[in-house]
Amino acid sequence: VHGAYEDFVAGLGWEVNLTNHCGFMGGLQKNKSTGLTTPYFATSMVEVMFHVSTRMPSDSDDSLTKKLRHLGNDEVHIVWSEHTRDYRRGIIPTEFGDVLIVIYPMKNYMFSIQIMKKPEVPFFGPLFDGAIVNGKILPIMVRATAINASRALKSLIPLYQNFYEERARYLQTIIQHHLDPSTFEDYASQVFCPASCHHLPPETGKNIIKIKG
Repeated sequence: VHGAYEDFVAGLGWEVNLTNHCGFMGGLQKNKSTGLTTPYFATSMVEVMFHVSTRMPSDSDDSLTKKLRHLGNDEVHIVWSEHTRDYRRGIIPTEFGDVLIVIYPMKNYMFSIQIMKKPEVPFFGPLFDGAIVNGKILPIMVRATAINASRALKSLIPLYQNFYEERARYLQTIIQHHLDPSTFEDYASQVFCPASCHHLPPETGKNIIKIKG
């Protein structure tokens, strides 16, 4: 089962070195105090840094306190449980942990999913409480569910803007502040002929590219 756990963690994202990682850090440190590596996932719309307890040092009281602080402050917890009894929410004492995605290994590389959430948290997926998942797709499904759970939690924040709304606002700001007044002919000439055309007559420079329709 331990091998299945490592396969699951490896499938959550790319294992990155925290000392030289240039992307989102998720509160983890480059000085090795929160571990050497951790899974990281990114698309054009989202960055995810996973806080993996087995990657964080716990060889001293200070490092153990840091580990519990990082894990306790997370809104979404992914729990791998090999115990015969169901996982209890209070095992990690925290006011956060609004959503818990608990994974229970079964036979034949299948896994049972338990989802616990606070009553005010809206619906999210794709996984649901009681789902049975094949190990081959387990990391992808859990990752997608964790991302959607985080978005569902953020939707509860007053005046919260969804990521696509914020992206649209940034694009509109770029258009307003960095607009370059130019004709289409000028734009096309720079795309297809990026060399400077200042030595050409004005009208010639504007008609380098002609498109016949």
